[in-house]
Amino acid sequence: MLKRGKKRDASKAKSEGDERPKKITLNAGNEWEKNVICELSKKRKVLVRNWDGKAVMDIREFYLEDGKEYPTGNGLSFFMNQWKILRDHVDEIDKLMM
Repeated sequence: MLKRGKKRDASKAKSEGDERPKKITLNAGNEWEKNVICELSKKRKVLVRNWDGKAVMDIREFYLEDGKEYPTGNGLSFFMNQWKILRDHVDEIDKLMM
């Protein structure tokens, strides 16, 4: 049976426990770069951007290609109304995470 998706190149595969990479100079031509708020892990970042005139908060995975980082399609996007709902429940989430 065939599996969907691309095969990974074993030489490029890295485990989640790898050391944090050194600071990478990002391609200045990408609009999303100046919107990065913080890094959650070496591959995940939080950014806020403008989409169709509306503020959107993204938690996005990134990949490295030719020394530059690019966002993948993997991640979550929250419009302002969704962000407010999530923010209102942070205390509940925090209690359950402890």
